[in-house]
Order: sequence, then C-alpha cells, then structure tokens
Amino acid sequence: MTDSVNFFDLSRKDLADYLSEKFSLPAFRANQLFDWVYKKNVWDISQMSNLSEVLRDQLAGHFTFPEAEIKDRQISNDGTRKYLFQVPSGRTIETVLIKQPKRQTICVSSQYGCGMGCKFCRTGTMGFIANLKPSDIVAQVLGILKDAKEFGDGFQNIVFMGMGEPLHNYKTIITTVRILTDPKGLAISPRRITVSTVGLVPAIEKFAEADLGVNLAISLNATDDATRTEIMPTNKAFPIDTLLGTLKKYPLAGRKKLTIEYVMLAGVNDRDEDLKRLPRLLKDIKCKVNLIPYNENAGLGFKSPSEEKVYRWFKVLNEQFIFTSVRWSKGKDINAACGQLVTEKFALNETSIKNNLQQAENKNSKLAVIQ
Repeated sequence: MTDSVNFFDLSRKDLADYLSEKFSLPAFRANQLFDWVYKKNVWDISQMSNLSEVLRDQLAGHFTFPEAEIKDRQISNDGTRKYLFQVPSGRTIETVLIKQPKRQTICVSSQYGCGMGCKFCRTGTMGFIANLKPSDIVAQVLGILKDAKEFGDGFQNIVFMGMGEPLHNYKTIITTVRILTDPKGLAISPRRITVSTVGLVPAIEKFAEADLGVNLAISLNATDDATRTEIMPTNKAFPIDTLLGTLKKYPLAGRKKLTIEYVMLAGVNDRDEDLKRLPRLLKDIKCKVNLIPYNENAGLGFKSPSEEKVYRWFKVLNEQFIFTSVRWSKGKDINAACGQLVTEKFALNETSIKNNLQQAENKNSKLAVIQ
C-alpha cells in the first residue's frame, strides 16, 4: 500500500522537496498542486487537468486531503459562531468566528489544551495534552470558509488566540503561517494574521528570525513580577525585565507595532500603581496596548473591573501617547470569549483544574519552548 502524506501539513517548499526526493519532479509541480488545492479547491489529483495522465497516475494515492468535521456549532446573540471541530489528527478542539462591526476574525487553536497554566484561562484547566499539526490548523480555517457559505459571510483576519500557546508549538506555527500567507496557497495577507504568546522569550527571538511578516501579540497582564508570576507561571522562567528586553530588540518594519495584551483582573492587576508603571515599562517598545476586561469564568475566582475603570485606563494610556484600545469580548453567552475555550469534557472539574494548574506552575517552561 502507498504511504500517503497529509497535503495540508506541507508548505509549498516542503511539497517541492517531497516531490523532488520522491519523484525527481521540478519545483513548479508544487506550484501547480498548490494552485489546484488552494485556489481551485480541487483535491482529487485525477481532476488536475494540466498534469499529464502519467504524472497523475504517479501521484495517485500519495496524498490525503482530510477535512475538519463539525461536531457542534453554537451561535451567540452577537452573531459570533463557536465550532467544535474534529481535526485530522482526531482531536476535538474549539475555533471561533468573531463577529465585529467592520470585519470578522477567525480565532484558531494551536494545541489541544495548554500547559502554560495561566490562572484566569479556562483552557489552562485542561493542562497540555497534545500539539496540533499544521493540517489541524489549516483544517480549522478551511472548515470555517466552507461553513461560512451557509451564512453568506467569511473572514478578514486570523488570530492564533484559541486553545493553546502558539509559540510552544513553534514549528507547526511557522509551517501553518507559510501555508496561510503563500501567494499560491490561501494568500492571506501577513498583516491580517496575529500570533499571540504568553512571552516565551527563546521562541519570540526565533520567531523574529523567521521574518514571516505577521503580527505578534504578547500577553503581559501585570506590571510587577510578583503579580505576574502568581497569575502566569511562565513568568518564573521569563520575568518582565527579560521579556521586555527581548521586545525592545524585536525587529519591526515601518509603522508596524507589537501588541501588548493586558487582561484586566479586578483588584489584581488594575490598581493605580499598575496604571502608573505600565507606561514606564513600555517606554522604549514600539507597541500598542489592547485592554481586555476579564471574562468571569465560573470556578476560577477572578472578577472583571468596572467599565468606569476600564475607560479610565484607556484614557490615561492614550494621554501618555500609547495607542490603546479596549477589546470587549464577543460570544460570552456561548463561552466563546477570550480565555473561555475548553473541550467541555475537561471543563471545570475542581480536582483536575487544581492538578493541571499546579503541574504547569511546577514545570520549568525553559525545557520545552521550541517544538
């Protein structure tokens, strides 16, 4: 039986290398296959008419084109859609299409669970179970594109802010972004893609070297190490000064900026001293700030600040010449908002939550950053 390769795990360069090694074919054949699959949406090699019959017979059976299967789809009062997908690797993960006034955004998952242990995030209560493959992430995007036809809509942006820490699954993210942005692939503009991270410094440095042209968002969420370590255990390995030192050196072209994400937790990181410190911390970093009022997830013990406080922070930071926006979450009524994604069979068992978060807190995050 022919060994088959999942087509959606391969960047165009990976595909060209495979075709060269396996069949001694020139690189333009990879261009042709990408065009058929991603532009013409033809996944049957026998139907690829600009390939000779001999070549089609040669390639037959060497590639699979598995799709994500929708196991569940929920629609929020605000129009946001949350999908439970079974992806090609067999995992069931959550993906969200966020409805916004002027655009729609896909929030994709990069891992099954998450090992970072952020105390305010439901996904962290699952613990780390497995990395997703490029095909698992591409399948989420293709699955939503296909389903969107039923609603007469689509998407403009993609954010890697779903289940998992993207840069903890570094190699997969690099391959996936190359597929998504490839002019002969899905041809999504790099400026419309954002990869988020809790601040894994070695992976951030390596990500900069990859020079993919996409946006990077960093979850800061505190202005002092004691607080950040309490709510984000990765701060033990990469404290604020280390993280910010790396961000100061991050290469940015033209008017591009990093995004500093700040989840506001009432009484924890929204104090007056935090508001005073934040502009000083960000002084030499080319960035903008995204304030995220916390989504109150049952069982995790945190509260959202008042709207008055959120707008005060917004006003003060903008007065300090730090461009700041507020991200009011969508899809709260279907648990599709920021920090709420979790496969329900793992959701909010008190014992497992404590065990999974404790495991993440005890783990030295330096050991498994770039995978």
